[in-house]
Amino acid sequence: MSIQRMIGLLFVVPALAAAQTSPPTKFPVETNTMRKSLPKTGGDVFIKNGKLLTASHGTLEGTSILVRHGKIASIGKDLVAPEGITVIDATGKVVSPGIVDAHVHRGIDSTNEGTDAIVGEVRILDVLNPDAKTIWQAAASGETTGMILHGSANPIGGQSQVIKFKYGRSVDDILFPGAPRMIKFALGENVTRSGNQQSTRFPHTRLGVEAVYRRAFTQARDYMKKWDAYDAARLTDRNAVAPQRDLRLETLADILRRKIWVQCHSYRASEILMMVRLSQEFGFKIGAMQHALESYKIAPELAKAGVGVSIFEDDWAGKLELYDCIPYAAAILTKAGANVSINTDGVSGTTALILDAAKTMRYGGLTEDQALRLVTMNPARELGVDTRVGSLDIGKDADIVVWDGHPLSTYSRVNTTLIDGEVFFQRRDAFGVDKSSITKTKLDPFTYVASPAVPKLGNVYAIVGATIHPVLGPTISNGIVLLEDGKIKAVGNQVMVPKNAIVVDARKMHVYPGFIDAGTTIGLSEFGQVGQASDAREFGTNQPDLVALTAVQSWSEHLATTRCVGVTSVFTCPRGGTVSGQGSVINTAGWTNELMGVKPKAALCLNWPGGGGGFSDVDIDTVGDNDGDGSGSDKNDNMGGGGQGFGGGGDGTTSDDIKTYFDKAVKYGKAHDVADLSLEAMQPYISGQLPVFIRVRDRAGIIAVVEFVKKYKLKAVVVDAPESWKEAKLLADNHIPVILSAAGKTTLSANTTTNDWDPYDTPYATPALLKRAGVKFCFMSDSYADAKNLPERVGESCAYGLSREDAVRALTLSAAEILGVSDKLGSITPGKTGNLVITDGDPFEMTSNIRYVFVDGKPVRLESKFTRLRDMYLQRVQ
Repeated sequence: MSIQRMIGLLFVVPALAAAQTSPPTKFPVETNTMRKSLPKTGGDVFIKNGKLLTASHGTLEGTSILVRHGKIASIGKDLVAPEGITVIDATGKVVSPGIVDAHVHRGIDSTNEGTDAIVGEVRILDVLNPDAKTIWQAAASGETTGMILHGSANPIGGQSQVIKFKYGRSVDDILFPGAPRMIKFALGENVTRSGNQQSTRFPHTRLGVEAVYRRAFTQARDYMKKWDAYDAARLTDRNAVAPQRDLRLETLADILRRKIWVQCHSYRASEILMMVRLSQEFGFKIGAMQHALESYKIAPELAKAGVGVSIFEDDWAGKLELYDCIPYAAAILTKAGANVSINTDGVSGTTALILDAAKTMRYGGLTEDQALRLVTMNPARELGVDTRVGSLDIGKDADIVVWDGHPLSTYSRVNTTLIDGEVFFQRRDAFGVDKSSITKTKLDPFTYVASPAVPKLGNVYAIVGATIHPVLGPTISNGIVLLEDGKIKAVGNQVMVPKNAIVVDARKMHVYPGFIDAGTTIGLSEFGQVGQASDAREFGTNQPDLVALTAVQSWSEHLATTRCVGVTSVFTCPRGGTVSGQGSVINTAGWTNELMGVKPKAALCLNWPGGGGGFSDVDIDTVGDNDGDGSGSDKNDNMGGGGQGFGGGGDGTTSDDIKTYFDKAVKYGKAHDVADLSLEAMQPYISGQLPVFIRVRDRAGIIAVVEFVKKYKLKAVVVDAPESWKEAKLLADNHIPVILSAAGKTTLSANTTTNDWDPYDTPYATPALLKRAGVKFCFMSDSYADAKNLPERVGESCAYGLSREDAVRALTLSAAEILGVSDKLGSITPGKTGNLVITDGDPFEMTSNIRYVFVDGKPVRLESKFTRLRDMYLQRVQ
């Protein structure tokens, strides 16, 4: 009889079991011991009967993989597990190569040596920390290999290191054997520090940056000549004097000898091209232009030069040099023949990098295989390890991920991650959500539509033949939605279509209420790090009479990019001080800010003090920079929270100060002699007529907020509140809704937990936990640039217990109810505003197109800065 050790892929440890091996707690926890308590394979494992996404030679159904000594030994349908080997039953699951992340800052004790423009002699190797939780989080995201880079504060930074994400092993064990040596170069604003008026370090311009490189490499050439002359002389002269050894110049010399590959942080097309030409002039090798958000503009040049590109899929507008980033970049570069990958710039938290790859199917029409290669084979090539990892092929390292669901589907999650045949992550369902989760092992059929048609303008529209999702009421098959004079006139199967109606043929399509983003600064902020580009923060502690709609820029590029994904309304709000002002519900289309306004004074925005929430899972020294100018990571990130910095009211205000101010407002409402517009503005909120949106992070803050709300009898909503799941009953009992920041982020701190011991999937599972407790909730992007990602990010929580119906409701009717506009928005109901989104598939999936969007009963063109730049630069690669 065969004796086999079976690994159950649904490796469930209930909360009670967790409590028995952890400090006593009434909440599920996750400890280092739990993270390391994994089956041991010894590098020999049999993965049985999975759906294999090989990345190199298509999809193999019902196929097994035999791993021996950490290598893929056999792949086939009829393989039999050898006696005594560990078996992973992948029946009904999907198996892929491990994700390769070409740009990471995880697991290091420091990021930048920012004291000089050139610090090539320093090494990331010397600050690697394999015990950092962030290494484990990478494996939990399906990442198996990554390049850990120095920061981007210098034109020539420190030497980088390719590693495998083997949490808890020694430094020697995590190093990728045989990987090329790497070094970090950087261009652009992080280097020039043009936004830092205190910096006097050269270079301060892009011109100066080029000069640094030319001078450095010229000096390195001279250094090499001296050593070459010495090496030649000592063959005949035993007394030849060696030149002085210089570690910095030695590093530069090895770059010129092509012993060290360059990985270069960049954004603008002009500087990317400059670096390519420098590499050709001096003969050094570029592994990839990192981030390189404008690389699509010079795709032919990069393809011809054989220079790889590793980009963010769609992170844009964090600062001016990111502003021309488009989500179509990977598709344009691929069409040009360039090698392109997508990276995270990851610092901590789990990451949804695989779904950034999936976006290229909707944004550019890449195939399933092409999308998968963006995070497997292509980055492996850029790191010089493609003969070892990046695909499921015999002889390669057994860096393998087993997924619940297809990894390019929103409805998926990592189940098991193996590196060199050993298990380094296995899903633990701490919250008991897996049974109610949605996963899909097959992608929906998809035909890319680059430029959806737009119906002609009129006053009456009939959308016919669609599957209608009213939200209030059952789904209607083969239905009709009639719009007239900006309103929904009728909905159903038997609606009479007037002769003057413009008919929209929506057969095989789906109609939803327009989606609502319940927390943004859209219209107030255009891009970061330039004060003139933002009106989101005012000076002063309490500014309740400020109204967001006043400053909304009706032609902001973010409005177009947001409505193109079906988000037709947003709550935009000021952010500064403690009482920031009044947020406004606006539509994402309209000639003027007044015409866009749905509810100009919708809620009072308040930042509750504190909210650090214990020990963050961020490696603190990694997040900060050594220069105090915000260049510690490749792009800045506010790490969540309200007020300033890491959350809560950031101006030093205490909860007692807030109570004092509210007492003052109450007193003013009873009697006053002199008008005070600030206190006047407080009255609808003090009286409970309108809601107060209170941004808070940790459990203690939530408890304090509930007491505060009860004391003043406020109509309240808590915002962000990543620990709301811990006090879900308290919130439900007091009828306090929650506006959640949607999980599913990719870059930098990504999807972090508030405390080090919270289960890794807390950000994803929180919506299901609130639903379970009876708490009303909706979602926000908490951004001006990322609102366009909100629908798919909401959908990702469906793989962690949230039903699809509840996800749709949270994006529509629940958001409208919480924002106080459900009489106008949130459902396809006669009499409501004609805000609709029409798709040819699941709106949460990247295998669907947004075909039509209606705002105020009028069709809007699905055009944006993204599509304009796409069409312009596609001409170069036709």
